[in-house]
Amino acid sequence: MTDTDGTAGLDRRLADALERLGHGMRSLAQRTAREHGLSPLQQQAVLALARHPQTRREVAALAAEFDVTTPTMSDAVTALERKELVTRSPGADGRRRSLTLTDAGQEVARGLSSWDDPLTDALAGIPEADRATTLHTLLRVIADLQRASVVSVTRMCTTCRFFGRDEHPDPAVPHHCHLLRTPLPLAGLRTDCPEHEPEPSHSPAGRRKQRTSAQ
Repeated sequence: MTDTDGTAGLDRRLADALERLGHGMRSLAQRTAREHGLSPLQQQAVLALARHPQTRREVAALAAEFDVTTPTMSDAVTALERKELVTRSPGADGRRRSLTLTDAGQEVARGLSSWDDPLTDALAGIPEADRATTLHTLLRVIADLQRASVVSVTRMCTTCRFFGRDEHPDPAVPHHCHLLRTPLPLAGLRTDCPEHEPEPSHSPAGRRKQRTSAQ
């Protein structure tokens, strides 16, 4: 039996498959962005502004979500302003600037909304139970990578302080949301929850405490 038949080989093949998927999605994003005269980061910003609540339509919030510096995201937003797709206005506190899509920006967002159809079409051919298990597995991996500071801020069930892991015997509905006080099926796990509150270790104060204790 070769190493590729063992656990280490399986992990390597999974990592390779995810890397190839990432390359494919980046290539697809670049192509659809070019079709609308945007960069991939500008495309991400437009799509985020179309779906996020007003409280998250700020440069700093977008920079954290897409794991770029605030100046880099500010440059992308400035370019969108020049293209008359985004406007800035004073936020509720009078200091931070709130971002809003213009009518032209909304139209572009609608045109971009199907950018990842090739992926969702491929997923549609997989049984729902397999898709739910895949979602659960990927969210666990992303949560572990966030704890290791490899990926940026996420608002998933698996990184939320209300998430109760493996609290129910049903393998299809194993987890629990203590905010909604309801069991969580694998297929119902969220990747961007508006009620998300980070685990203590994911909050800024928690990360400072971890760094202090490590010194």
